Amino acid sequence: DIVQKLKLERISGLGMNEEELKANKVLTDFKVMDLNVMNTENISNGGSGIALPYSDSSFDIVLCQLSIDYLIYPLQVMKEISRVLKPGGSLHILYSNRLFLQKAIGLWTGADDIDHTFTVGSYLYFCDGNFGNIQAKDLSSRNKKNGRIIGDPVYVITATKDR
Repeated sequence: DIVQKLKLERISGLGMNEEELKANKVLTDFKVMDLNVMNTENISNGGSGIALPYSDSSFDIVLCQLSIDYLIYPLQVMKEISRVLKPGGSLHILYSNRLFLQKAIGLWTGADDIDHTFTVGSYLYFCDGNFGNIQAKDLSSRNKKNGRIIGDPVYVITATKDR
């Protein structure tokens, strides 16, 4: 069991598809939630409109995998991630240029991989979430002879919540 092997207390999942979340045996718990739906009660209480169902400073690491290109309110989501991250905690946003064109936001669909990287880094910089050490890395598998990407390209933006 990966949770025990890595000595983790929990691995929480958050997504829109309950069946997929249930089938993910790595998760110790999960919540079904659409991050593209504003919570007006949260706004009226001074929040950003997005309210993750977790306590303040409750995670060491947050992973946002292959979904950043679908977020309508990315700055609010990033600020909310900062709220649930412990000081010194890290955020890892993985993305590719493969997507469901009809579901991705317009800013994403007309851009290339460099633009995507700049966009995601900007989300972290401008979200008012106290993120630092924002870095980008290409995780794509490449042909050793010609350097071309093998399969789908994969990139990650990482950041640390300042203390």
